[in-house]
Amino acid sequence: MTVHFNKARSCWVYDFRLGGRRYQGYCVDAGGAPVTSKSAARQAEGVAKHLAGMAPKIADAKDLTVAEVIADMQPRWKREANWADKQRQARELVTYFGAATAMRTIDETQIRAYTDFALAQPLRVWTGGPSRKRDDPNQAKCWKDTGGTRAPATVNRYLSLLRQIIKRAGEVRDPLTGRPALDRVPMVRELAKIKRRARPTPEPVLERLLALLPPHAREAVILTLYFGFRAGEVFGLKVAQVDFVSRGIWLAGEDVKDREDAFLPGAPDAMAFLKGLVAQAQQRGAFHLITFRQERKKGESEAWRPVAGVRTAWARAMDVIEKEFGRRYRWHDLRAAFITHVAMNSGPVAAQSLARHSDYDTTRAYIEVADDIRRNAANKTARRPALSVMRGKKTP
Repeated sequence: MTVHFNKARSCWVYDFRLGGRRYQGYCVDAGGAPVTSKSAARQAEGVAKHLAGMAPKIADAKDLTVAEVIADMQPRWKREANWADKQRQARELVTYFGAATAMRTIDETQIRAYTDFALAQPLRVWTGGPSRKRDDPNQAKCWKDTGGTRAPATVNRYLSLLRQIIKRAGEVRDPLTGRPALDRVPMVRELAKIKRRARPTPEPVLERLLALLPPHAREAVILTLYFGFRAGEVFGLKVAQVDFVSRGIWLAGEDVKDREDAFLPGAPDAMAFLKGLVAQAQQRGAFHLITFRQERKKGESEAWRPVAGVRTAWARAMDVIEKEFGRRYRWHDLRAAFITHVAMNSGPVAAQSLARHSDYDTTRAYIEVADDIRRNAANKTARRPALSVMRGKKTP
């Protein structure tokens, strides 16, 4: 009998020979659950025999390669907004581990070695703008070395992709035996990152910054102060996203970090500013709210076009800000100014909602800067008797 009930394991199993080879295994249904009757066990055996007859055409799961798993993951990755980044990261992983390398041979030791390799790679930034393709070999000159190496946060993005690849390989089962392609799924540990607290841009700095920046950059700063946009969001805003009936701006999930559609309400002043930007865009024949054109010689100008960012203009303004205020600020510090202002005036719940943080711990980093209780405690600490004596004053 090729099908029998194994009392020790309380399940039906099959045991047959085909083509000079012996096949053994558990009898399971289409969903992978153990069958409960002899007739169902015979059906499961029939499926196993059919697969055994196809054995020369079916790859052994143990031979699953790095390239095969990445090819399997690509259709899903292509639907994501950061596909271009994943493509570049996957290319490095294939180069390092080898396209034909069996996934079962990758262990924690090799993963640690790759992590060290990734940390030692030069940090490069894209300077080609949105109109050029980052993976075009002819645009290689647009990738500029910063002079430093990758930070842990950057390497973690590569490790995240490697973790997805290994997880997918661990889900693959041999079509004949049902055994997994990986005997053990190795762990890909995330690197510890430096925790930065929010440092909102002070009002005097904001006023000076607005006076230094060119018009298109100034418009983007004002929108960020009104709505708390991330840099990658504000420069992609289009006229169609402005809703004057609901009085706000709509963001599509595929265009934002948290991958969720959002509506951002605008104050009357914000909507008045948006009305001016919409009219300006229509006059320019542009779809985007923030546009720029290069002035040419003899009074000629190119068409108005969207911009990916204002890296050069920002750097020039920060050179002045650093001389006058003693430090430089990031674009994200504008968003921090928005969030802390909301927290101080409307509380933590409103701050988390308008900041679009799914995790309150993320909002907490901004709220702590605007925490009046902690500030009052610090003020009381400064009024200690010993410090009052040092100032030549009596303690009140």
